[in-house]
Amino acid sequence: MRICFELLEMLKAHKKAIRRAAVSTFGYIAKAIGPQDVLHTLLNNLKVQDRQMRVCTTVAIAIVAETCGPFTVLPAIMNEYSVPELNIQNGVLKALSFMFEYIGDMAKDYIYAVTPLLEDALMDRDQVHRQTGCATVKHLALGVANMGQEDALLHLLNYVWPNIFEESPHVIQAVFDAIGGLMVSLGPNVILQYVLQGLYHPARRVREVYWKVFNTLYIYAADALVMGYPALEDERKHEYDEEAVDAVLLDEHQGSKEAEVMNCYARTTLELFI
Repeated sequence: MRICFELLEMLKAHKKAIRRAAVSTFGYIAKAIGPQDVLHTLLNNLKVQDRQMRVCTTVAIAIVAETCGPFTVLPAIMNEYSVPELNIQNGVLKALSFMFEYIGDMAKDYIYAVTPLLEDALMDRDQVHRQTGCATVKHLALGVANMGQEDALLHLLNYVWPNIFEESPHVIQAVFDAIGGLMVSLGPNVILQYVLQGLYHPARRVREVYWKVFNTLYIYAADALVMGYPALEDERKHEYDEEAVDAVLLDEHQGSKEAEVMNCYARTTLELFI
């Protein structure tokens, strides 16, 4: 434990290599003597004013979680979030962000436990809370992709989405990163249903943001978006032959070759138009 207290001083070092070695050492100590005492020391260190020390402390907490198992660390850091102090709450969120980045698919066992905490963070008035909450959602979503946790992720998306109109560049970057992570885990068509609402909004400021999200979807998953495009009614100048699509869906057992060809052209034309 005396080594732990000395290591905390090493987190102030100017050299990155020294700071990195110090946080790694916390993991080895926790493995040797158990995480409880080490964690108590690190959580107390979140109260300091020096930002560099707090960030290094959150990395150390995440390394302890990775080394000893997230279940040994999560109850303590979630309990620490109840302290009504900005620095401590931000530190807890950052520790969760690093932890989910490190543990990857192990996050599937803990997603339901941390969802209420992330709800609170994403609704907070403080911008940094929402920024760090979005970063946590990103790592969480990428970790549990294709593992059947879509219900919790969709719930978190509903809290992330209102932040797309943020002004701060750091916050907006974190929000778009979170939406990118959710695009991987929920699929692009889920995000598309949110985006379609605002593409032709009367206000330019709203349209710009929605088109930015749509462009991201189009760059990363243009082929997957085709099945999510809306069925459009025929206009005077344009005809969208959706009947051919329905014919294939209804007669797929009969294998109507003509309808299949028409379906291919109808969908391609619709995609080019949009």
